[in-house]
Amino acid sequence: MYIPRHFEERDAQRLLELMTRHSFATLVTVGEDGAPFATHLPFLTERDEAGALRLLAHMALPNPQWRAFAAERDALVIFQGPHAYVSPTWYATTPQVPTWNYATVHAYGRPKVIDAGDEVLRILRETAARYESGNERPWTLEQSEEYVNRLVGGIVAFELRVTRLEGKFKLSQNKGEADRKAVIAALERSPFAGDAELAVLMRAREDAG
Repeated sequence: MYIPRHFEERDAQRLLELMTRHSFATLVTVGEDGAPFATHLPFLTERDEAGALRLLAHMALPNPQWRAFAAERDALVIFQGPHAYVSPTWYATTPQVPTWNYATVHAYGRPKVIDAGDEVLRILRETAARYESGNERPWTLEQSEEYVNRLVGGIVAFELRVTRLEGKFKLSQNKGEADRKAVIAALERSPFAGDAELAVLMRAREDAG
């Protein structure tokens, strides 16, 4: 993606934090006909024994996208973090124009189907645990084990070993301090949760210097 120098984010920990927090991402592949194809999926992010980053997910068996994995082409997974409209009326200085602030991570690699049944179940178990963690009584695969086992044949699990990460955190770095702080203040006053989360991200960078 296009990343002006002042919006580029290279800190691996910040990128991983965004990917983990905003784990419902978009998998984009290109078919034999050259046409792009996208599927929206929850991803697990983990490191293997060697420390390499890999993404784990699953999709429905009727979804044709997984068949493109056999071509061994690079795929793209897009993690979209917090984002918000920025009004020119928020700035401390004038003139200004409207813009959009956001944080996003692009992960590249070649997806590969996972055939091992125990690994497929692990992915399902850990995916459920990830999103059930906030529930008072979290659901587990073991509670519906027989039913889950019948459904496993209708999904395709896969991994994508990340070969390249790109991070773009467009957080008003091209503006002066007074303007950045004014944008943060406006976002903090917003009733929208996404605006508040973006404000937290911007303020953390300001506090870090």
